[in-house]
Amino acid sequence: MYRYSRSEFDRALEFVRGLYEPRSADGIRDHLLSALRALVPVGFAASGSYEVGPGVRGQTRFDPPGFVSPEADTLIARHGPSSRVFNYFSRTQVAQFTRWSDLQPVSDFVRSALYNEVYRRNRVKDCCTLFLRDRPDRAEFIAVGLHKQVPDAHRDMLVSISPHVQQAFRLAHTTSTLIEMAATKSGPHRPERGLMAIDLNGTITMETAAATRALERFFPKRTARGLPEQVARWISWSEHTMRKATDVPEVRRPLVTKRDGDRLTIHLFSKPEQNFLLLEEHRGAIDPAALSSLRLTRRESEILAYIAVGKTNPEIGIILGISSRTVSKHVEHILGRLGVETRTAAAASALEAATSEF
Repeated sequence: MYRYSRSEFDRALEFVRGLYEPRSADGIRDHLLSALRALVPVGFAASGSYEVGPGVRGQTRFDPPGFVSPEADTLIARHGPSSRVFNYFSRTQVAQFTRWSDLQPVSDFVRSALYNEVYRRNRVKDCCTLFLRDRPDRAEFIAVGLHKQVPDAHRDMLVSISPHVQQAFRLAHTTSTLIEMAATKSGPHRPERGLMAIDLNGTITMETAAATRALERFFPKRTARGLPEQVARWISWSEHTMRKATDVPEVRRPLVTKRDGDRLTIHLFSKPEQNFLLLEEHRGAIDPAALSSLRLTRRESEILAYIAVGKTNPEIGIILGISSRTVSKHVEHILGRLGVETRTAAAASALEAATSEF
């Protein structure tokens, strides 16, 4: 495993901390363009998306601006779906930065249409790309590029921060959705969302009505306008873990609590002067359709939805009319697909997918 120098580690930790500030979906894209170039010395950073299927539509932002020709949006949308890196992502669903030269020799890349029509003018010979889950018909990505092969150290740094970038995008999309839905009534499978602001002393400085209702219901011992002890401990632990990290920290997981079959998921955003909590209350079981971003089969999504509500394999087998052994095999496949080792981690992934609206 690559060992970071002190300066590299400091840059990585600063990068990760910056990701957990509250931002909209557009805001996180803009932030990453400059933040990635500060993290690793590359020629450019790009954030974009393109349609997968009929039609040629796409939009890409580069840092520095004007790095590629004005026609780059159309050209990336045209050639992106046939690129080696996108085919690799489609086949494996890998959720981390992938170096192009690990998939094909540079000599092959420079003969491709993508190179000759988009990157040739700036002599870009290699890139690292992270594809983000969006919709089945659209690919959203973050990328950096260089005029030579991206060094192993840069690739490894980007791989280590990939889970945090994924998390930041999910939270940013959720924040944007919260703003858009502020005046919209929640549906039966749509979470009710609330927001809180907390100063560095743990004092609540702002609390929406939805947040108040959620805390009163899921933390009945909460004192008036005070932060529930369990939530305060979780915030303290999360902040301590980030401050005292000696390696790139694990992705920040939400706090999840249950009551009467319903769930409250709490996400933590951090700024130097205060913290923000995004609270999402889910009524009843997760709709398997809400797990489509995980790219599981229909049956696997059904089983994961029941795992998320605490059902055992025998219980799931009875509900679905299949054997416990069959459920167990499905669970093994689900864990492998999600890249996790435990049912608890799989349930957390399901809750994140169901709440992201991404």
